Parts: sequence; structure tokens; C-alpha cells
Amino acid sequence: QTNKPLVEKRRRARINDCLGELKTLVLQAMKQDSAQISRLEKADILEMTVKYLHHVQRQQSNTAMVNNPQSAAKYRAGFTECASEVMRYMTNIQGINPNISNKLTGHLAGCLSMVNSATAPQMAIHTAQTPSP
Repeated sequence: QTNKPLVEKRRRARINDCLGELKTLVLQAMKQDSAQISRLEKADILEMTVKYLHHVQRQQSNTAMVNNPQSAAKYRAGFTECASEVMRYMTNIQGINPNISNKLTGHLAGCLSMVNSATAPQMAIHTAQTPSP
């Protein structure tokens, strides 16, 4: 039992060391000056890391789409299928405001038109500009 506080102290020190290193890595990757950001909470560091990793994932996906026409075709097919299913659902659901349904289906139709007419590099640019939730 006398070791328990010491073990916990070491565990917390490891966590804090890793968070400090993670903060430095993420700020460098995001090209932000760590001197300008004085104090970040642990949750802030983790949120920044998640956002950065999502950004990297989108970049990798976009690169694959540009370099591999099959990726673009798969993206196009998946987007088309998903949008079609949402539009089908919206037309069959009862009790939804018709204005909302019309706006959503109109928006999806416009997106479908853009996706189906876009080249792979254009789709990569579009998906890179799409905000993450």
C-alpha cells in the first residue's frame, strides 16, 4: 500500500510528459507557435490532436483520390448511394416540414450533380473544404 501513491504519481507524471510532447508535436504540425499559446488544458491538447488527425486523414484520402481514379469512382458511387437513400427517406417520411424536405433534397441533388461532374482533383478539393463536425 505504501507504493500505491508513488505508482500513481509516476503514472500522472508519464501522462503529463506525454501530453506535453503531444502539445509540442501538434503545435509544430499545425504551424502554431507554442510561445504564443501559454497554457493549454489537457482537454485542449487532446481536441487539437483529434482535429489534426482528422485533417491528416482527409489529406490522405484526397491524395488517394487524386492519384487513383478507382478511389474517386468509389467515392462517387458511395456518395450517390447515400444521397439517394436520404432523398428516398425524406420523400417517404410522414410529418416532416415540406420546406425542410425540399431544401434538403434540393441541396443533395446539387451535391450529386457536382460530385458526378467533378474530376478526382476537384472532388479532393471539395472534400478538403468540407468542414468536419
